[in-house]
Amino acid sequence: MQIDAVKRQLEAIHENCLYSAQAYFEASKRAELWGRLMVFIPACASAVSGFMAAFGNRTFWGGIAAVAGAVAATASFLGTTKKSSDFLVSARSYTVLRHKVKLELQFLSTEADYAEMRRLVEDLNNEYTQIVSTDIPVPNRSFDLASRRIEEGAAS
Repeated sequence: MQIDAVKRQLEAIHENCLYSAQAYFEASKRAELWGRLMVFIPACASAVSGFMAAFGNRTFWGGIAAVAGAVAATASFLGTTKKSSDFLVSARSYTVLRHKVKLELQFLSTEADYAEMRRLVEDLNNEYTQIVSTDIPVPNRSFDLASRRIEEGAAS
């Protein structure tokens, strides 16, 4: 009976890690795309506006070029993909922990010492809590997408 409680707790940690990892992978992809667009689009607008200012003889286009260039430079300087890499670190941490938990579930037996198994579950739960405590919160949209992908069997 006690081993069943250990198994349920390991399965809960495994499922939490699965959903968290997938949500953070989705958030990482979205943040990377957004970060790249925050540099690329203003840079293109600056280039087009600069071209128009050079040949159109209008100060309006020069102003647009300056502002768009400043936005692109600022986004580049601030490192728009940093959030993406932070999300990716979290996703990988959850994935590693999920694999550890899965391995323990595979080796779990009815003859296992309950005290030792309880200590193992507590250690794995502490590792999970440590990851959670250092995470940047994932956007709800990424979690919803991850949940749908898992339920459709597109992520495991």
